[in-house]
Amino acid sequence: MGKAERNRRESAREKIAAQQAAARRAQVRRQVLLTAGSVAAVLVIVVAFIVINSFRHSSVAAAKSVATAEKQITSVPASTLNSVGKGTATTMFPVTGAPPLTSQGKPEMLYMGAEYCPYCAAERWAMTVALSRFGTFSNLHFIHSSSTDVYANTPTLTFYKSGYTSKYLTFVPVEWYSGIPDSKSPTGYKVLQTPTAAQQALFSKYNAAPYVPAADAGAFPFVDIGNKYLVVGSQYVPTGFAGMTWGQIATAAKDPSSAVAKDIDGAANSITAAICKMTNNQPGSVCSSSAAQAGSGTL
Repeated sequence: MGKAERNRRESAREKIAAQQAAARRAQVRRQVLLTAGSVAAVLVIVVAFIVINSFRHSSVAAAKSVATAEKQITSVPASTLNSVGKGTATTMFPVTGAPPLTSQGKPEMLYMGAEYCPYCAAERWAMTVALSRFGTFSNLHFIHSSSTDVYANTPTLTFYKSGYTSKYLTFVPVEWYSGIPDSKSPTGYKVLQTPTAAQQALFSKYNAAPYVPAADAGAFPFVDIGNKYLVVGSQYVPTGFAGMTWGQIATAAKDPSSAVAKDIDGAANSITAAICKMTNNQPGSVCSSSAAQAGSGTL
């Protein structure tokens, strides 16, 4: 074999060796990439699981918190209400000479308000406490008032799609406007529930002078308690609710020494006394309580 032939064969072997080495390196790179891809896929799955699991736990915790708040605000002890008495509640507006407001064969308490309204946000807490002494709520939902109004983002609940049963009275809630902005609406918020013609007539008639001061006319909330007493605007302002959660407010409402209880429970006692006037003081255990007697001082 000549020298030239040997050189060609050695060169060929070197090229083959180089190609084989390059192929091995490419195979290693593919294996590394496949391994890295598998690890990345596993990490994505793990992270997704953690996020989903965290969200699930957060949702469960939030649901439990809301359920606890609902249970607490609908079961404020009579001893707490008796201790608070009148609290900070302002005076209601009496209605004289009007026919009784009734529905379903029972006295009616009509509420007309709006979910964006901070004064409605305050009054709903008190209404819930008071009405829970005469019956049972179901399907209450917890919301916040408007973020752009006074007392922004006040924690509250809504009566929209809620239920209420009582053998003493009928409670008719109308959340007229939502908390969703609407520039075409007269209030700046979308209509949520349209009042009936009869409800609109009551609002127009009694939410005006001489039943309420001209400065308060047309305000939310409007609460007509059997055509005997009116609440126009809240009986207190929710200045003390800033930064609190629904659960914290509901818990504080059960502590007679708290400012929150003096606001909510004082107004609730006022509403209780007004309801007793339209139910002929039934049930006696509620209407003869010192809480109701103290609340009658606001009528």
